[in-house]
Amino acid sequence: MKRIIIKYFAILSAVLLVSSCEWNPPTFDSADSFIAFTASSSLVAEEGGAIAIPVLVTAESGAAAVSVTFDFDESSVAIEGEDFTMLNSGNTLDFSEGWGYDTIWIEPIDNDVFTGNIPLIINLTSNTQNYPFGVTSTHTLTIVDDEHPLGNWIGTYTVDAPAYYNNFGDETWTVTTAPDPTDVNNLIVTGIGNDPSIDGGYSEVTSITGVVDLDAKTITFSAGSEIGTHSAYSGPIAIYLGDEAGNMYEEQIVGDINDDGSIYIDLLGVHFVGGLNEGLTWAVFETFWTPSKKKASPVLTPAASQVKELKLHN
Repeated sequence: MKRIIIKYFAILSAVLLVSSCEWNPPTFDSADSFIAFTASSSLVAEEGGAIAIPVLVTAESGAAAVSVTFDFDESSVAIEGEDFTMLNSGNTLDFSEGWGYDTIWIEPIDNDVFTGNIPLIINLTSNTQNYPFGVTSTHTLTIVDDEHPLGNWIGTYTVDAPAYYNNFGDETWTVTTAPDPTDVNNLIVTGIGNDPSIDGGYSEVTSITGVVDLDAKTITFSAGSEIGTHSAYSGPIAIYLGDEAGNMYEEQIVGDINDDGSIYIDLLGVHFVGGLNEGLTWAVFETFWTPSKKKASPVLTPAASQVKELKLHN
């Protein structure tokens, strides 16, 4: 009998609990309908083929069909027919079911001229149901140029570094180069002096800037440019012009660049500029840079859009 009474009160308590709470299931009001891009920006390589830019209509199931118009903002640098082709038949997207996704298709035009990365700004302008547009009513597509003037020297290198002066002997480095997003004449260089086989290599690798002169076929680094911190030794390391005796000089380090992508830098000195080993010369190298991988795709260069004259869509 005791078990029956306990079970009865448990059931009664559950019924009272449910009856005391009002359940308000989530609902979607037609006033909540909106239209927006699914993202505010995207990238496409100049040689990358067509890219899909989705547009979303959020509405009740069974809502009336809606058409959405879009245009290309007048501030866009990319020009239709010159930099890209729109693959849609017109500037209208049709949502026959009243909700869901449709797509703007843009195909970049691959040319042989360096223009820098260029933006195409797409605006949602109107719709037949007068739905509000969401936060992402504008989408910026950046077309990434593949004709960077330093393209032959952008990528990954295997660097053979026989030593004039070095307690550890010859070294081999893996060095990467990338475009400078602020100056088309510069390369961002990472990994000089980092040989993991020597006491673990660097604990921190620091990128430095190399200034390229295409007419003279040279690359120049500033003396004292810090390249990292060795994992087994304290203090930062920097590069200088050296000599075969291990002396360092406050002079620019100038190397030669070749059309096949290779680089040659002689008397490249590596020197501690801080910590317990401050003032100690690590080594002086003759270096031979051989491209070891396909050149990397250009990175975003915000200032590059200024190299192209602004043209407006009709």
